[in-house]
Amino acid sequence: MTLMSQLEDLKAMIVKGRVPGTARSLVNLEKITSAINEMKEEMPTQMNEAEGVVRQKDAIIKQAELEARRIRAYADEEATTIRQLAEEQSNTLLTTSQEEAQKMIQETEITRMANEQATEIETDAQTLAGKLIDDAESKVNGILNEAETSAESRRKGADNYAREVLFTLEERVADTLGQVRGGIDLLDARPTANVAD
Repeated sequence: MTLMSQLEDLKAMIVKGRVPGTARSLVNLEKITSAINEMKEEMPTQMNEAEGVVRQKDAIIKQAELEARRIRAYADEEATTIRQLAEEQSNTLLTTSQEEAQKMIQETEITRMANEQATEIETDAQTLAGKLIDDAESKVNGILNEAETSAESRRKGADNYAREVLFTLEERVADTLGQVRGGIDLLDARPTANVAD
């Protein structure tokens, strides 16, 4: 049963509290009806505020997810660029070493030295290329981890904000219901008026 229907039932019970056969009532109908009407008017505003908080939370989460996707796409592009540069540098170094080896091929000692240098250059190039690729992958992983951490932090912040607003709303509703319950208890505690006169 919703809060609004409970308030309607309360209003109906108060109206039915009239003493049979007389125009008298044991409660002040105007004050209680007015208070109930005010509560009914405030409830949609509070509900709208809560819905607004939920909508805002969803928007923040969606924005964080979009930001994470954008950062991930940027990181992927940067990794691809770094890999391409590393491959180009590696190919350039290999080509250069091969050309130098060909020029020195006429003499045996020069050829041997050229082969050793070509092998060393090729090894260095492969080592450099591997290091550049490893660095690129580390950078990409760092960017992705940072994006995921940022998105998670934003989600938690939005959840905490929504929780605080909903707790505040719960306290207001509980206070209002406590006042209504206090009014009913006060009325129930009054001695029944002698309405025979």
